Amino acid sequence: AIMAPAAPMTIRGAALRACAGPPPSAARGHLRSGSRRGVPCPRGNAVHSIATHRRVPGPRLVDRGPTAALLVATGVTKSARADLATARASSSGDASGSSGGPLGADTDLRLYRARKKCRDGDRERAKDRKRSLYKQSEELFRGVIASSPRNGRAYVGLAKVLERQHKIELAKKVCEDACAATKGENAHVWQVWGSLEARHAGGDRQRARQLFDAAIAADKTLISAYHSWAMLEQRDGNAAKARQLLVKALATAEHEARPASHVYVALARLAEGEGDVSAARKWYKLGVASGNFRDCGPALTAWAILEAKQGNEGVSRDLFQKSLKGAKSRFAWLSLGTWELRWGNVDQGREVLREACELFPADAAIAQGYANAFTKSSESCEADMDHARDLFERAVEVDDKHQHAYHNWAMGEWLLAKDVDRARELFQQGIWSGPTSAQAAKSFSSWAHMEAVEDRNIELSRSLYSCAARLKPRSTKLILNWAKDERAYGDSVRANELERLAGSILAEPRQGVSKLSPSEVAAEIDSLSIETALAEGVEEFIEFIEKWNKYYKQRRRTAAANTL
Repeated sequence: AIMAPAAPMTIRGAALRACAGPPPSAARGHLRSGSRRGVPCPRGNAVHSIATHRRVPGPRLVDRGPTAALLVATGVTKSARADLATARASSSGDASGSSGGPLGADTDLRLYRARKKCRDGDRERAKDRKRSLYKQSEELFRGVIASSPRNGRAYVGLAKVLERQHKIELAKKVCEDACAATKGENAHVWQVWGSLEARHAGGDRQRARQLFDAAIAADKTLISAYHSWAMLEQRDGNAAKARQLLVKALATAEHEARPASHVYVALARLAEGEGDVSAARKWYKLGVASGNFRDCGPALTAWAILEAKQGNEGVSRDLFQKSLKGAKSRFAWLSLGTWELRWGNVDQGREVLREACELFPADAAIAQGYANAFTKSSESCEADMDHARDLFERAVEVDDKHQHAYHNWAMGEWLLAKDVDRARELFQQGIWSGPTSAQAAKSFSSWAHMEAVEDRNIELSRSLYSCAARLKPRSTKLILNWAKDERAYGDSVRANELERLAGSILAEPRQGVSKLSPSEVAAEIDSLSIETALAEGVEEFIEFIEKWNKYYKQRRRTAAANTL
């Protein structure tokens, strides 16, 4: 059982109360004169200057590096220290992309333009224009790589642009080339590569773990690597490992005095998944208080969803309204509109989603949410499938691989329009756009239920349920729905077998996670010696880099031999 603290929590220093440090305006005050290291800002507003777009710092152990005393204390040889110092000096211009001279200024400017093109592509609704902007961004990033082959930021930006174009394998290849070019010293490249393996269908999750481990070996202060790895473990059901990684991330955030709102939110969701609602609320409160208001939108949104699940409609709506003011409010608009529909306030839900569509016209998730609102009805308004169909068509125009849009559209065609053939086509299109995803399993299950109810085609229904079960073999909800259709068809023997299978899954002992309250985590952080951990990591980092370089050289020799 998860124990909540009996007494009010006390957090050492500012660790769990406000890790954000000074507000962005104060941190960027020196930029308002319009330059940094002699580099002119492209726009008058300091928030949009070149410097503020350098949000991905270089590897800590290379750019800033440990002190000489720390290297001596860890027993690193003089030659190794000299090699590390040489790498630090050579990477000050190439790896970070800014040397302070004309070449560094040009690199910063081109990176700024490439990122801006990518952001403009994200906001563009027209497919041709979006594709053109992404292509321009890609060319700019490749130009930076051609002139500065060790610039890690350019590789990271290029990989993200390729990911937006659904070129996942090519993005992975870019990350691999980046690790070779930077000699494995850029932790951010390892993390992006691991995220590509972890997030997308067909990725190697074990390899993702190795890549996250490599990122931490390269930079033990990279909080985002701990967080990404923890999210992977949480999705795989390894709650204990996820908690361990998040505690390390929080300890690092305290040691480095960095904002940690996203870490608080991750710990809150972990506690929520374990049923400790009280601890989850405390983590959400810390997440909201840990930075400036505009950066705490995700924490407010997640907290609002928690309160909505607990039946606190008024509190939830108030939190949603606050999160709409945040900089990253896209998901807040969608969540508020969706919950208004669940609460039966169809008119309010449609109005919220209509306004969201105007604010984010290139967002397929919001577009399909607005379309789905017209498949709902209440005492004050009726469902309108014709209008919903037009809106669903707009949603798939924005993103023709958005599975939720196809799924909800198919359900509307089946339940409202009674067009089973059209619903089948939409289910197929949704599954084809991502055949190994969790949403594909949901589409398979809904399609199977439709076949069992409408055409009494139990054989096709069983085949579809089997496909869904292969994607989510431990989903008791899916298995019980299958059993219900089998019983309705008259096959009680198969229905009983499926129900026993679901019961056995539910009866399996589950490894719970304890000590999830903020005070307990703070006590654990107090027992950690971050300085010692960082010092011990220097020798490990050098050994890791040597192994990586040997591996890549051997791989190049093998490729050359195969070519000959």
